[in-house]
Amino acid sequence: MSTTVYGLDFGTTNTAVAITRNGSAEVLPIGAGGTATIPSLAFFPEYGRGYQIGQNAIDGYLGSEMNGRLLQSVKSFLPDPGFKGTAVGGQLGYASIEKLIGILIKFVKQQADAHMGEEVTDVIIGRPALFSDDPERDALAEKRLVDAARYAGFEHIQVQKEPIAAAFEYERSLDREEIAFIADFGGGTSDFTIMRLGPEHVTRPDRADDILGVDGVYVGGNNFDSSIMWRRLIRYFGSESESKDWDRWLPMPRHLMQDLCRWQRITFLKDRKTREYMKKLLKTSNDPESIKRLIALIEENLGFSVFQAIEKAKHDLSQHETTSVIFNESVIEIEERISRQEFEEMSCEHIQKIEICIDELLTTSQIALEQVDTVFVTGGTSYIPAVRRVLSDRFGDGKIRTGDAFISVAAGLALGGSTGAGSLA
Repeated sequence: MSTTVYGLDFGTTNTAVAITRNGSAEVLPIGAGGTATIPSLAFFPEYGRGYQIGQNAIDGYLGSEMNGRLLQSVKSFLPDPGFKGTAVGGQLGYASIEKLIGILIKFVKQQADAHMGEEVTDVIIGRPALFSDDPERDALAEKRLVDAARYAGFEHIQVQKEPIAAAFEYERSLDREEIAFIADFGGGTSDFTIMRLGPEHVTRPDRADDILGVDGVYVGGNNFDSSIMWRRLIRYFGSESESKDWDRWLPMPRHLMQDLCRWQRITFLKDRKTREYMKKLLKTSNDPESIKRLIALIEENLGFSVFQAIEKAKHDLSQHETTSVIFNESVIEIEERISRQEFEEMSCEHIQKIEICIDELLTTSQIALEQVDTVFVTGGTSYIPAVRRVLSDRFGDGKIRTGDAFISVAAGLALGGSTGAGSLA
């Protein structure tokens, strides 16, 4: 019987898995070409059997000329009781949310098992500090995640909050005791914990007394992408148009434009009712060209590709003062110049939510800024300069330490599981 325990970071955007070997965390090569992460994506072809996961899903989706369902950010739907599953076509036809996530986790497990040369049935899986402000929804999300891990083949499942896991990974670098503020900025959430860490704490079987506070906010990289779409790109798809209805002009429905700001929602607009409405708009709009672009975006499954262009621009703005969102496919031609200052202005609501969450955590934990010795930062969204400034403005640049943006949580989950601290949640 295997004694190995996987630390599984099933993220909104990327997934990684790690083990503990000789007291250190080892992140396993589960991705294409032996990479440590895979995109949290699944592609279901419109016709035929099977599905593809990770980078293979992207390749399959683009190679099929976007015919089928590409599912991303499924984790973000876990706390939504109204989202029970979706039609995926092909062999499966319909899949529950537990099965959709289970398919992703099962692939990761198979890759990890192949590398280990054994079947591992024990896992400690990460979860955000807060799936939802609603306790019932938060509990539902965790149960669904556990059920998905069980569908994937795991038998013994523990759950750990992701910022606590990141703290365990950072702790292995310490040679003295300190109070650390841990910030994990992911694709769907930003999670924080304040912990007492140090070499004498590492082997303690119960770390509850070391956890001084945990909190999180449902703001992540996807929100920043959505801001660019909402503030700069939806006008290409008719947000400023009006349609004639008898003797009056009606604006474009706001809910329709809001759905465009989450690319995984765009695929749901291919229902019969929306398609009929698009045909009507094309005939009655005062801007038919924008409606043609909207129809192409929906019917030709171009949402993923548009958001790839948005994400590239967001990344560029972490290094440069200006960049452009460039997209040219079908009838859609976009070249939108954006400065870092403009990006920060359109994202100010997200930054404010992060600031409020951090300040409230410090208050509820009864920890003053000067009591925090270091700030450990991880997660892909941490590269956004405005996000980093939230921390440097409060704690100072000198206290900030940076972990690997994409594997720190997986490593910490494995380390927490090896000490028995992984049951904390």
